[in-house]
Amino acid sequence: MGPPRHFRLPFLVLVVVLPLMLEWRHLAAWGSFLFLWSAAMVGSFSVLRWMRVWLPLSILYGLILLLFSGTQNWPQILLLMGRLLIALLGMQMLTWAVPPSDVVRAFEWALPRLGVSLAISLRLVPRLERSAKWRLETLEERGFINDESGLTALRTRASIWPGWLADSLDHAHDLGDAVQSRGILAPRRWRHGVKRRILQIALGEDVREDGVNPYHFSDSVQLGLDLEIRLPDGRCIGRHKELLRGGQIVLLRGPSGCGKSSLLRVIAGVSPWQHPVSVYGKVHISGHPSLGEINLAEGPFTEAISCWIPQDPDRHGLAESVHREFRIARRLSGPWTQQEMLESLREWKLFDKLRAQPENLSEGEQQRLLLAAHLDSAQPIWLLDEADVHLDEAGFIQLGKAVVKHRARGGLVIVVAHRHARWKRIADCEIDIGDPMPPQDYPSAWVERGEEIGTPPQGDLFSHSLKPVREGDLILVRGANGCGKTTLLREWSETSGLPWLPTSPDRRLLGMTIEEELSLQHPILFEQHLAGDEVQVPDAERIQLQQSALRLDLGLSHLSMVTPVHDLSTGERRRLSLLPLLMREPAIMLLDEIDHGLDDLTLADLIEQLNTRRKAGCAIVITSHSPDLMAWTKVSGGRVWNIEQGRLTEVAR
Repeated sequence: MGPPRHFRLPFLVLVVVLPLMLEWRHLAAWGSFLFLWSAAMVGSFSVLRWMRVWLPLSILYGLILLLFSGTQNWPQILLLMGRLLIALLGMQMLTWAVPPSDVVRAFEWALPRLGVSLAISLRLVPRLERSAKWRLETLEERGFINDESGLTALRTRASIWPGWLADSLDHAHDLGDAVQSRGILAPRRWRHGVKRRILQIALGEDVREDGVNPYHFSDSVQLGLDLEIRLPDGRCIGRHKELLRGGQIVLLRGPSGCGKSSLLRVIAGVSPWQHPVSVYGKVHISGHPSLGEINLAEGPFTEAISCWIPQDPDRHGLAESVHREFRIARRLSGPWTQQEMLESLREWKLFDKLRAQPENLSEGEQQRLLLAAHLDSAQPIWLLDEADVHLDEAGFIQLGKAVVKHRARGGLVIVVAHRHARWKRIADCEIDIGDPMPPQDYPSAWVERGEEIGTPPQGDLFSHSLKPVREGDLILVRGANGCGKTTLLREWSETSGLPWLPTSPDRRLLGMTIEEELSLQHPILFEQHLAGDEVQVPDAERIQLQQSALRLDLGLSHLSMVTPVHDLSTGERRRLSLLPLLMREPAIMLLDEIDHGLDDLTLADLIEQLNTRRKAGCAIVITSHSPDLMAWTKVSGGRVWNIEQGRLTEVAR
């Protein structure tokens, strides 16, 4: 039903350009044609559902134009609204008829750089739709929507859209960081790729030194740091004066929010910042000044200077499929052969996921994809920011092999990790940022089991014959990446109505600032926020006191009310997302990778909070690959469930 393959690119240009040239009479005819064609392909209901989203946005666009241009121009503005809506319908129709990857390949054939940009844009759009869905689900889970009138429910929904917009811009910024830091669109990289391709064609074979390791760096690789990082208020969040040499693995340690990730961003040359940060000083690479005294808010660097693997693989993946992620990544060091790509997929256990969409992969599999595709052996410096947080033991072993191999060829690897016990075995040196933290003993709690309160769901994905969950139970769910741990918690939450805290804290954060987020953590607090201080809503004071106590216990009381949520560190956002769950005091708490982004001290405080909940009768179900949480489960007399090949079993003590 869609346009022929050879006509897809011209058709996309046609549906975008033609509405801009037509007047009312011809525009109506063209719009009617597109509407009927779309209805024939996907059904009139799907077209009307699409119109429900884009028609209000077109009206909003028209109202903004009226505000700035005057009401006397309403005929021209109405025409512009119609042109915009029909152009969007034409593009949507093409996506209904043609897979997005085919559209990207058509653009790559004609305009390579535009094709890469389009692939990244297509990755962003479904992520924004999922973000909106997560926010509405969070509102419903917290009890905002169920019993509200139409006007009140509309007001509540409207309150989360500023936060959604801020999160959308933040995610687009993350994708820009990924492109910039990896040098994907840098001209030098493209020339290198063309040069290598010409040599391959001329010689009829791959151009490699030994068929195994084409890169080797001399001992002269050095990274000299002499800089200071300050916030707008003048507060220093990092002073660094080090000389790091090639052939080393350097482990950065420090509490959450001390500036470890900020330092890696400086070295990677990523800008502009999510919040304005001034950098004073110099960074030298291999003895040559690559950066002078700079302010990263002024603009990006011209090319990548290192290989940077940031946190949150869901926010830094670039393509709409695993295969496309590899194709885009190969812009870095020249094209790979098909055999090389398949070998890398096998090493990282992604071979059977070649055509999968990244959003359908588990967090661990997304992390494997980011590492497999973007660990650039041509770059002498590797920057790994919590790169192992979602990996199982097999994934960490594979990452360790890659890191050790890079060290052997003279490269420098800088690692940020809160769970640093595994890295100590291969690290050559450690650098403490901020106040050094003493080793923590994670508190344990022996809890007498109470009555039965639930059991995991039986479904097509999992089968089990487990004993029921009892009051005060501590259960650790383990298994390899992609086995279904997160799916188990999500299905359990949906079938039983239990609150569920996903791996990414951003899925449970609704407000733009700390003040907005705190008011959206409970319906009564939100009602009090709308009413103002002059009106006291029943039970508002009691809930506020509970919230304040929990903020103090979780180490969040120091945060300013006007601080933007996405300016917080990953650990701070994790603790903030946990607040409404603790306030509800559910019978069973479902926690997915709860230690993500938390330092030792914060994790110990969190475990103490969870132990308090267990003594009150709450059962705790967690998923994790962390040895610390495994040890806590063992010393607390908890249960261990293992998932393997769709079977959920309990591990004998």
